[in-house]
Amino acid sequence: MHENSKSTEALIEPPLPEKGSEIGYENTLITKVPGWHGIIAWDALLNGMATGLFLAAAVCELAAPAVFLHVAKVAYPVALVLLLIDLGLLVLDLGDPFRFHHMLRVFKPGSPMSVGTWSLTIFSLPLTAAAGLSLLALLGFDFEWARILAVVLGLVPGFCSAAYKGVLLSTNAQPGWKDARWLGGYLTNSALLMGCAELLVLSALMGQTQANAILRIAFIVLLLLNLIPLGLLFANLQPIYARLYTRSQVWSVGVLIFTTGMLIPVALTLLSASLPFEFGAVMCLLFKGWFIRFVFVKIPHATEVHSSE
Repeated sequence: MHENSKSTEALIEPPLPEKGSEIGYENTLITKVPGWHGIIAWDALLNGMATGLFLAAAVCELAAPAVFLHVAKVAYPVALVLLLIDLGLLVLDLGDPFRFHHMLRVFKPGSPMSVGTWSLTIFSLPLTAAAGLSLLALLGFDFEWARILAVVLGLVPGFCSAAYKGVLLSTNAQPGWKDARWLGGYLTNSALLMGCAELLVLSALMGQTQANAILRIAFIVLLLLNLIPLGLLFANLQPIYARLYTRSQVWSVGVLIFTTGMLIPVALTLLSASLPFEFGAVMCLLFKGWFIRFVFVKIPHATEVHSSE
């Protein structure tokens, strides 16, 4: 009877692993891999492109309206289109797309998901107003005070929308993601960099030479500054990448990112101020942005494959 009792207890409450044993939580994947794939990388990229373009255009216009007014009026509608595509991807990625409105039933200040959802929702309102009023101004119906007010009101929710995805992904238990403390800083900086790049191309397309000259300098400066949060993010992720990939693979990816996302854009921007060169620089930058987001999103999936081998 006593032995049966012990056997039953062992089934209900297994003994703890001995010290130094390989069995236990330390070497076991205890999180469920999320059903997030390439669509989330595109979502993160489009989010940065939309919020970054709005923020870059707003700051430039408010600081130097005489130089950036015309290009900013075109940038706001473009940012709205990018945001709508991004929101469409977010809704499609839900298990039940028709339940997307349920995320707006409550507001939890301590939840990055809730704060991010509300930030995007609030940001969409002044962005829509700024885009609509900018189009009306181009058609000759000028409500300048209302348009400027919409731009100002969109600054804070726009910044929050650019930053929340990094905070959201770095505050969960997924391997790799939980260590990416600099992800929020990188995505915010990346959004501003991409926004400046998009504004650079728009100014070239519109023939705004003065705005283009200023934006070329800002673009190179932001490219250099982007190395700081990117390097800190890579330092966060180095332990997980060292377990998942060989040193040569890690170095190959690093060289690819540095070459396409830094050396080529800087070289093309310095070589010529013509549209083909600037467009090529921006496309290389956007590829780097998508690639980094895609590799980051795939960390839990790669960890699961590595653990099962």
